Amino acid sequence: MVVHAALFRGDELFLLQRSNTGFMDGYYSLPGGHQCAGESVEQALVRECEEETGVVVEDVRALCVMPYRSGRHQGLNFVFEVARWRGEPHVAEPDLFSAAIWASPDRLPMPAAPWIEDALRSRGDGRWFRELHWP
Repeated sequence: MVVHAALFRGDELFLLQRSNTGFMDGYYSLPGGHQCAGESVEQALVRECEEETGVVVEDVRALCVMPYRSGRHQGLNFVFEVARWRGEPHVAEPDLFSAAIWASPDRLPMPAAPWIEDALRSRGDGRWFRELHWP
């Protein structure tokens, strides 16, 4: 199970460029990662967001759940909008991310993780479930 955090500043979305992770390196993605044993979904989100961006999450709202299948891998993505946080988002794990940017959701940098647009649609249309089938 994977959690993802959408942090908005006005009309801009915070993205990290993956590097040295072994999965989707070079792609821009939302901060997030895997749930650890014993954590709730929200605890995983708070921990991952702080580890990767340096911010302390104060309030979240669920955007969507997206089952995925990618090659031999499958699982669930839980995407949350971080409604309130303390600190300034930045690359807090430089060994895993090469850049951080604020971007318009309508003009995501390339390459961007292909599921981000689907997750952001949930913000506008309220559909909480979106099934993904990657090659």
